[in-house]
Amino acid sequence: MDYDELVTIADRLLEQSDEDDARLARLIGQLAPDVREELLVSDLLNAWQVFLYCFLDAPSELEAERLTFSAASELCSGVVFGERDLYTLVFAIDDDGPEIRVTDGEAVLESFSGPHAYRDAISWIDEQG
Repeated sequence: MDYDELVTIADRLLEQSDEDDARLARLIGQLAPDVREELLVSDLLNAWQVFLYCFLDAPSELEAERLTFSAASELCSGVVFGERDLYTLVFAIDDDGPEIRVTDGEAVLESFSGPHAYRDAISWIDEQG
């Protein structure tokens, strides 16, 4: 897709959502899959907006703020957005789709995907005690 077209689509979505991130997530879901895939890893959205679309869940306020200050394009390599106990939470999008990775700061210990990935990651950390 032409970048200018993608910019036009993103601008329209942001205008229609009127700064309501939940509405933006719904509008993103209505896009054609190929357009949506490009938009979700572009510099036109932030990682928080993509997180909400992917997981329909809200992390802590600090975690959401960290995601807000990261461009969605950074999700291809992963965005560190939280720490819990000895674990680090990373939000990433790869060829298999969005996932939450739990790391020890160096290695990925577990990966979670699907609409409940964030909750599943938190539950896994809690089980580690």
